[in-house]
Amino acid sequence: MLRTFDALVLRPTLLPDGGAVVSFLTELGERVTGLAKGAKKPSAKWVAAFEPLGSVRVTFFGKEQADLRRVTRCELAFSPITLGHLESSLVIACLADLFDRVAKEGMEDERLYRLLSACGRALKRDPDNALGILAYAEHWLLHCIGLLPHPRVCGRCGNEDAPLVLLDERGWACAACTPVDPSEALPKGTREHLKRLRSASGEAIPGIDPGDEAQAAVTALLRNRLMMELGGSPKSYEVLFRTL
Repeated sequence: MLRTFDALVLRPTLLPDGGAVVSFLTELGERVTGLAKGAKKPSAKWVAAFEPLGSVRVTFFGKEQADLRRVTRCELAFSPITLGHLESSLVIACLADLFDRVAKEGMEDERLYRLLSACGRALKRDPDNALGILAYAEHWLLHCIGLLPHPRVCGRCGNEDAPLVLLDERGWACAACTPVDPSEALPKGTREHLKRLRSASGEAIPGIDPGDEAQAAVTALLRNRLMMELGGSPKSYEVLFRTL
């Protein structure tokens, strides 16, 4: 059976014989893995098609429920890579690893495809905002997997105006109902930054402001929550923060 999808490349794994096992995020939001024989031979017709986050038109051959199908065609339509931009390249690797872990075989969630596609195009358009794009993706990934409550109201008392001071299993908690040591509370402006993240489109992803304490605190909090859900940080994250 042949099936063709628009997809985003996640992670290629090279094989000793010059082939590659490549994971993709299809337009339906499903993770699909394919075997591309001879992928890294200079004469291969798809030699440049398997870079992470590349947008491709890919055809698979194999049974519907097969764990590994054969890639028979892969045409590159768009690449987010900006040559010579180290930070952007490192973030591309992080995003590919994140979505490779979150997306599942046999489970469709079109939001994942839309989110990763938007991040790839944002990286191409504004590679200098790579870290802001990564934080944006982490925020929406948590939302997609059901681990990020809406910041509009306090999860304990329903207050919509008081500053948010922490996030726990019941959701966001505000200063009006939750006594917290000031040194341990989330900084002023947390609610406002979360609203900016939720309302921002892929064309206007907030940039990183080194002086914004609320942004730094939210980014660290959500990243830690996501890494706990995934069982630890991917190696690409270690490389990113060791390099920058």
